[in-house]
Amino acid sequence: MTVPFFRSPWQVPANATGLGAAFAEILESGQYILGQRVRGFEQALSARLETPVVALNSGTDALVLALRLLNLEPGDEVVLPSYTFFACFEAVVRTGAVPVLCDSQAHDFVCGEPEVLACITPRTRAVMAVPLFGDASAIPAIAQSCRAMGVPLIEDAAQALGAQVHVEGQGLLQAGTLGDVGTLSFYPTKTLGAPGDAGALTSRHAHFVDRAMSLRNHGLHAGCHSEVGYNSRMDEFQAAALAQGLSQLDTWLSQRKSIARRYLAGMGRLPGIALPHHHDGHAWNYFVLRCAQRDRLRAMLAQEGVQTRIYYSDPIHRQPAYLKCFPEVPLPHAEAHAQQALALPIFPGMTDGEVGRVIEAVVLAAGRP
Repeated sequence: MTVPFFRSPWQVPANATGLGAAFAEILESGQYILGQRVRGFEQALSARLETPVVALNSGTDALVLALRLLNLEPGDEVVLPSYTFFACFEAVVRTGAVPVLCDSQAHDFVCGEPEVLACITPRTRAVMAVPLFGDASAIPAIAQSCRAMGVPLIEDAAQALGAQVHVEGQGLLQAGTLGDVGTLSFYPTKTLGAPGDAGALTSRHAHFVDRAMSLRNHGLHAGCHSEVGYNSRMDEFQAAALAQGLSQLDTWLSQRKSIARRYLAGMGRLPGIALPHHHDGHAWNYFVLRCAQRDRLRAMLAQEGVQTRIYYSDPIHRQPAYLKCFPEVPLPHAEAHAQQALALPIFPGMTDGEVGRVIEAVVLAAGRP
């Protein structure tokens, strides 16, 4: 049996048929961009998050617009993790701000409050926090510190839609709603994935929402271009898919959590393998273990027909694009994680047999001399 790393829920015949019918209606309507389906999706997601939503054409653009809303100036510093997707760094550089990269926790992929606070300086104008792989457990403490310091927080929840965290005095809050601005990606492999690129921005600040609405459409506001903006409009096709997906999101999240529980139970205490932490509210966008013999483990799993993926082979501070412009920094935990991280298949629609096969293959590989 071959187990793919990912299989899109849009490949399920019933979903594909429903989406095809919606696409046909859109084609017949002649309204393809920022139409009623985009507005409907914004409203539906806003109702779930209890926070206004601005639909965009990618999660990367959501980061760029989020930083733009803060009116950063050249030389302003933005603190962000090094062990995360490169788009976070790209967005900071595009604003002309200075990225200040912080380390991960020693025994966890996420960057927590202590790591963030260690990088704060008088020049810090924003913090970008990332609930990596769907784990939002570190965000409440970071958000509390940012509020105390008066530093705006951008929560890049690209991998965490559906995660919930407990905030004292507020109960359970949705990932993406704890900061001043939240950003979302609907790249196909996300917990809510589109059959293409799409993203969104959230904020409890009405003036941020209004300005983001303008910036996504070339700065257009009240019939004139009030400032230079972007072409970051979501199309009706992606909105139609996302609206259908949103109605199934809780089912998909439940399936992800069930698979993660089986992995944690079936692969616990294997020699040389550290499993991800099971924090409450984890969305399980990815299931990423750590193994000192990662490449050997990956090769063995491939022999058993189990596809895997590496996130991220080099942290941002080791990337050539970073080193061309910024000095080297020692971030040992991020570097160690990059050498040890291996993502296993986890996706809605994964069969019991596929899950069992992954567990069997990992256990077999761990037991080989």
